[in-house]
Amino acid sequence: MPVFTDEFIERVRNANDIVEIIGQEVQLKRSGQNYIGLCPFHSEKTPSFSVSPDKQMYYCFGCHAGGTVFNFVMETAKISFPEAVRTLAMRANIPLPEDASISPADRARQKERQLLLRVTHWATDFFHSQLRRSPIARDARAYLENRGLTPALIEAMKLGFALPDWSGLIKAAQRNQIPMPALAKLGLIIPRKQHGYYDRFRNRVIIPIADERGRVVAFGGRALDDSQPKYLNSPENPLFNKGRLLFGLHRANTAINRAGVAVLVEGYMDCLSAWQHGVEHVVASLGTALTLSQARLLKRYTNQVILCYDADSAGMRAALRGIDVSVQAGLQVKVASLPAGEDPDDCLRRRGLDFFIDEVLGKAKSAVDYQLDMLRREYPLNEPEGKARFVTAAVTVLSRLNNEVAKNAYAQQLARELQVPEQAVLAELAKQSRMGDKDGNSRNTRDMSPTIELDQDPVLQGCQIAEDKLLSLVINNLVEAEEVLLAWQELDVYAYPVDRQVVKLLLNELQKGKTLDIRRLIEQFEGEEVGQRLAQIAWAESFELDNPVVVAGDCLGKLKQLAIRQAISEAEKRLRNEKDAVQRKLLLQELQLLLEKQKGLRH
Repeated sequence: MPVFTDEFIERVRNANDIVEIIGQEVQLKRSGQNYIGLCPFHSEKTPSFSVSPDKQMYYCFGCHAGGTVFNFVMETAKISFPEAVRTLAMRANIPLPEDASISPADRARQKERQLLLRVTHWATDFFHSQLRRSPIARDARAYLENRGLTPALIEAMKLGFALPDWSGLIKAAQRNQIPMPALAKLGLIIPRKQHGYYDRFRNRVIIPIADERGRVVAFGGRALDDSQPKYLNSPENPLFNKGRLLFGLHRANTAINRAGVAVLVEGYMDCLSAWQHGVEHVVASLGTALTLSQARLLKRYTNQVILCYDADSAGMRAALRGIDVSVQAGLQVKVASLPAGEDPDDCLRRRGLDFFIDEVLGKAKSAVDYQLDMLRREYPLNEPEGKARFVTAAVTVLSRLNNEVAKNAYAQQLARELQVPEQAVLAELAKQSRMGDKDGNSRNTRDMSPTIELDQDPVLQGCQIAEDKLLSLVINNLVEAEEVLLAWQELDVYAYPVDRQVVKLLLNELQKGKTLDIRRLIEQFEGEEVGQRLAQIAWAESFELDNPVVVAGDCLGKLKQLAIRQAISEAEKRLRNEKDAVQRKLLLQELQLLLEKQKGLRH
């Protein structure tokens, strides 16, 4: 299939009216300037799915799916972007270009990709041979043996070893005429400040990271001593986008199909340990929060997923986020609870396969039960106010259920547990449902990432609004975009965590000399949180402003307030833990300066 030029893509996009295309799948009704209907991507009773003929975009205020006509076809037909372009070109009777019409830039990208795949293949073999043959790899072999990994699995996964030498890979590459720029592009070597390069991975066990087709696109490294961070992954590169890849899927997909469910863990060592113990339907999200793109990738193989994250606060937060993302992708989700302080690898090695299967996976809780358990930990249920706040938060969870019988059953269960009248819980649930119906068509751009606990902090809310305004100003070319984004990046504070990636992406586009083509970026990041965020901002009406530059300055000021508040919180935390009198004095001085800065911003 040819790689299409930007001009061809624009021609196809303009030839396919989004209202007509979506209208073939969704019953649309005119509502003001737009059309509304029931969202095809999640179950709902009240329409929250809107299509704009002017913007040629769609957006769902319920599940936050959004994009262009290409995004819609990709998502509904479960096809790639080139396939969506081909489908819509044929529909509009636009002849497909011959390979000769591929732009020189696209042809160069294809050639580069082929080269990078050859280099990762070579690097995999090099690291693997070092693990097998090098006397220096003795500790690495002992580490893998202690983790219980057999030679058969080590061979199958081509696990390897990076020499302690700062130029071990470089020397081998030079002997084999592997180009340094390709190694640098993959992040396997890093440029020195003056000249030359040094190896990224040193004295580490190496885990090749393969894509869905089994092609190695990146590497993970596990340190063998305490002198460096325990885990290190390749940076993102033309082959590797960690938000779109699940570790081990190329090996586990058959087992997932057979089991009818996928088990999702955080790290590749957890995944390898599970396979070694005979639990083969396991994949890993590479230590990051589950992305919508990863969840949709998993949906191609199964309708059910069990989240099995570490038994610590970070793991619990990741599970809550994973629930929302899994549901958006149309997956049925359960959450497995591990013994306190353990990860899946610990549990399997200490307690064995039977315990893991029966007590962990076998007793995985439904998403609702898990969320309610988390809320029980958060609120003091022995106090009237704690009960009231718990019920308010709990009915928010229950209101997302589509089954009325299930809603009422949970309401009865909560009433018995809290020893409150059942009618009181049902009344709260009814109120929440009415609010949901009312908000279905009027949610504003701040409703980006619904969670159990909605932060009512006015400073944080103000910063969320400020970020919405800043991004709207930037994408609508109302301010000097690069200047505003650089100022924001320097503050390094984000009320929406995803905006860190958005700012980096937009700056990268501008610094390459490109204009900000938001529709193209939304299509490029289909299924990812970045794409959702861009679609949300692009959909929102641009702010009516007399002086955009002043507004941008005010918004950056609000973010500066948040940055200082976070710095104060961190300083107070360090002060509480510091025992040394001299250090405490220095921290007090630092805290005083921050408090004065905070006071100055308020006036």
